Amino acid sequence: MTVSIRFVMIVGFCGLLAVSVAAVIVTGVAGALGNTLTLMARDSAQMVEEARRDLETELAPIQNQSAYIADQFAQGRLRFDQPNRLTLALESSMAALPDLAGMLVMDTNAIGFRILGERRNGKLPAVTIGNFQSEPGLAQVIDLARYADKPVWRRPVWIPEIQQTVINLHTPLYRDGEYIGLLIQGKAVADLSSRLRDLEEDKGKIPFLLYGEGHVLAHPGLAELALDVTEEMPLPLVSSFQDAILAEFPNLQEVIFEKYAESENLRMGRTEFADRSYLFSYTEVTGIAADLPIVVGLYVDEARYQDFRDRLRSMILVGIGVLMISGILALLMAKATVRPILALSEASAQVASGNYDNLPVLPKSRMRELREASNAFEAMVHGLKERARILDLFGRVVPEKVAERMLSAPDELAPQTVEATVLFCDMANFTHMTEELGPAKVVAVLNAYFTDIVDVVHGHGGIVTQFQGDAILAVFNLPIADAAHAEKAVNAAREIQAHLAEREYEGRRLSCRIGIATGPLIAANVGAASRMNYTVHGDTVNLAARLEQLNKELGTTILIAGSTAARVRKGGLLSLGERAVRGRDHPIEVFAPLKDTVEAEA
Repeated sequence: MTVSIRFVMIVGFCGLLAVSVAAVIVTGVAGALGNTLTLMARDSAQMVEEARRDLETELAPIQNQSAYIADQFAQGRLRFDQPNRLTLALESSMAALPDLAGMLVMDTNAIGFRILGERRNGKLPAVTIGNFQSEPGLAQVIDLARYADKPVWRRPVWIPEIQQTVINLHTPLYRDGEYIGLLIQGKAVADLSSRLRDLEEDKGKIPFLLYGEGHVLAHPGLAELALDVTEEMPLPLVSSFQDAILAEFPNLQEVIFEKYAESENLRMGRTEFADRSYLFSYTEVTGIAADLPIVVGLYVDEARYQDFRDRLRSMILVGIGVLMISGILALLMAKATVRPILALSEASAQVASGNYDNLPVLPKSRMRELREASNAFEAMVHGLKERARILDLFGRVVPEKVAERMLSAPDELAPQTVEATVLFCDMANFTHMTEELGPAKVVAVLNAYFTDIVDVVHGHGGIVTQFQGDAILAVFNLPIADAAHAEKAVNAAREIQAHLAEREYEGRRLSCRIGIATGPLIAANVGAASRMNYTVHGDTVNLAARLEQLNKELGTTILIAGSTAARVRKGGLLSLGERAVRGRDHPIEVFAPLKDTVEAEA
């Protein structure tokens, strides 16, 4: 069962209007909600990214300093056997980064220098020189650094001397490729919390950094909160953290609008606390601040976005009104749309039947898309007419240049007499090959052989106008004029012979004979009224064919008429004297190439 497009459009517009109203309202609300959620996600993502950049900015000077000190050791400017120089360097480094909790540089025997930051020990930095091998885990740390080729952030540790938890950057020291010691730089996590406090005051959201997903690394109130930390547990647990909202982080519920985040790495979740909803946004970064991934995130009271939701109610009423007006316009549009579509359908049926000449005139619709469809259809019909005309004129095998010239300037292919160069190429021993290979393989060989020859001819500016059994007739200087047509024909012949000498066809080496002549030709579309072909005629064609046959007597593969040789630069051809040619009253001088290489073309 089929229905008319008129019925489908009218019923579709009118009958489904009620459903459309409901769908549009739901879609509109969902879209507005999506926009709201996108704003929420984008707002959160920007702050999370800012917190991540702040973390990198805070730690970048430490990493730069570690690279500098490691370079000084590598170049021998700092040495463990020069304590005074090394002490001065550490004091200078600490002065450059006063926020550092401390630095420790030691050789592989744990003998080294330690300096604590002024802000952490309450007095001027003092360098301690000694053997730190008794420090718990330090020997293992030194050995572990031996296998690192770059600075590595290790797990946070509690430093009793300054009563602070610090994150540590371990930088292996090398000289002449030999591991000689380790540099440890400590950064108090309280400093990270201070940066987050500034971010909180500016954005109105609560940022945080987690070590892994189980411990709090930084929080705006971390410095003020009473923390129960020890050497065994230098960071507070998230689940028991005094910020009760952050403590819910392990129990976050997945939110449906996580997909609205522009960053694929941004994760989002929600939790309820004290009858209020809080939205969490976070991402993981690795290789910064610690050995485990750092969770950089924030949370915000969802009431912050209540204004966006209030606007949805107004949108619902506006949407209903707009859709009612749209329903009325839909009736009018259906009628205006159907008429050109029906005309296009009728014209398409005519084209399908092969009738290109008596097509109905397509009405010009005021709708841009329908107008473009009509224009595209008319352009398609014009192209089909041109293709049909060219196919009728040339047959299935059309030289590309002839086809291009026919499309751009068909009058130039009118019958004409022009001087051109003809190349006649005939395969040797073809009859013997057909007896050995059989029909299928012979066809495969011929197709591959013809393809290669045609490619060479086209590459030198010629066209192939005829395939005569296993022979090829090519012409140069038609239909596009080429002053170097004679030289290009000779070079094409050389390349054909060189190509056949290198390639096998179905396991066989093929050979051919080539005759080349230059002179006047008649170029025209010739054939029956129902099937014509663009080709050339004249005595020059016959002469090229006779020269191809003369190769058998002279034992050559390429023979060139004197008319062609006179137009080729000297030095590449050898005169074989005057020879009698069948069909000619007088002998003509013939030439052969001196070598197989292709001469440069003008």
